[in-house]
Formats: sequence, C-alpha cells, structure tokens
Amino acid sequence: MSKSKATDDESDFGRIQVAPAILLAIAEHNTFAVEGVLEHAEPPAADLRLLNRRLRNGGILLTMDENRVIFDIYVIMDANVNIMETSRKLQSAVIESVDQMSGVKVNAVNIHIEDVAYPVA
Repeated sequence: MSKSKATDDESDFGRIQVAPAILLAIAEHNTFAVEGVLEHAEPPAADLRLLNRRLRNGGILLTMDENRVIFDIYVIMDANVNIMETSRKLQSAVIESVDQMSGVKVNAVNIHIEDVAYPVA
C-alpha cells in the first residue's frame, strides 16, 4: 500500500493551523514598518456592516474562508510620500511577511487611503 502525500498544512505528525489573530498581528506590524504610513484609519461604517465573515484589528479587516485570505487595510498617509508607491510597498510587505512567518498564501491586500496628514505649520 503506498503512502499518500501530505497536504501543505499536514505532515506525518498532524495539522498546523495559524490563528487569524496572528495574521492580523503580522499585518499590523508590517503596516507601520512602511515609511509614510502614519496610522490606521477607522473603516467606513458600510464596510463594518459586512463584518459577518471578517475579523478586525483596528484599521485592518481580514476575510478568510477555505480558499481565500484577503486583507483590507485602512490608513492615513504622510502627505510627503508617493501614495501609489507607498501602497504597493505596504501590499508587498504584508504579503511577504504573512507568507514567511505563517506559510499562509494571501490572495489580496486592498489598501484604502482614508486621509493624508499635512505637516502643521
């Protein structure tokens, strides 16, 4: 009788599961590691009403099901940065760190710039 191959999250020893709160913590840490991201913003009320299958940590919403992991990150950025470039860096930082630390494949990281902060004169 041949031995079947283990899936990505199973081995001869059993399953490994990563708690969704860990994924949120990794995303939060990496959000502030990107230069130009000042703070999380409060997600709009309409998005919060859709929380039935989402988890939330401040300005980060996580949608998970059997086949997908999607982050929606709401931020306030520094007015002196290129918003598109900073958003792409944030997407890459979250995707790479979640993959490296947990082995979980992220399907999407949606960045929502809710405001920009101008320096106070």
